[in-house]
Amino acid sequence: MNISVLQKKPNLILEPYPHFVIENALPQEIYDSLEREWPKDQLLETEPFDSGICHRLKADQMLKPGKVANIWREFTEYHTSSTFYKEMQEAFGDLVPHIENLENTLSPRGWDKGNDWIGTDCQTVMHKPIDFSSRTPHIDNPREIYAALLYLPYKDDLSTGGEFQIHKTDQHIHEVNKNGGRAVGDKAGEIVKTVPYKPNTLVAFCNNSTKCVHGVSARQNATLHRRSVNIIAEFNRVAKRKMFEIQENRR
Repeated sequence: MNISVLQKKPNLILEPYPHFVIENALPQEIYDSLEREWPKDQLLETEPFDSGICHRLKADQMLKPGKVANIWREFTEYHTSSTFYKEMQEAFGDLVPHIENLENTLSPRGWDKGNDWIGTDCQTVMHKPIDFSSRTPHIDNPREIYAALLYLPYKDDLSTGGEFQIHKTDQHIHEVNKNGGRAVGDKAGEIVKTVPYKPNTLVAFCNNSTKCVHGVSARQNATLHRRSVNIIAEFNRVAKRKMFEIQENRR
């Protein structure tokens, strides 16, 4: 069973930063199974983030035997694997770094083998029904390599908004409000693309510069949680420094 969110070859868009959108990313039967087995109770048992509006069940928990349904454990295992990292390499080309001996230096966060360069994560996420943006314009941690977001709205969710928004800024952003989710304030620039909060829609971007500003539009008439899956890979601090040194030596 192919469970990858990249079964459809994406159309890579380079401006304002590398990204792609895939509609109906998963075969319908797999998507339906994930939706049916959504780990709501396990999510709501977690301590909420972002001032109490967001619950996240991370890979370190999703991979534990018996914690979630088998379909979710398999989904998490695959999307935190070196095989999926290579799929993202194929989608983004040289923008995703080539790492020698990848299989032995990549692990899901929380399952580190002790000397890994790259930590991956696959998080199920629920945002509470709110009438303001759950994520104002921000940039991600500079150690992040790529991020992907898969939407799983409830079938009877009649709200609007909650869309992924891509910004274009002319500024290299080096200062952020870390207490505000790495918000960038008036440096965000204009919104150049909006990805609707639709079932089985995937949006992914390569975090290759300090201009990768993105956010989420405010929801209207929300009565149900906003559901999504967050898939990422990032360097650890030591590996990020070594990669910078390698790049400098190649110049």
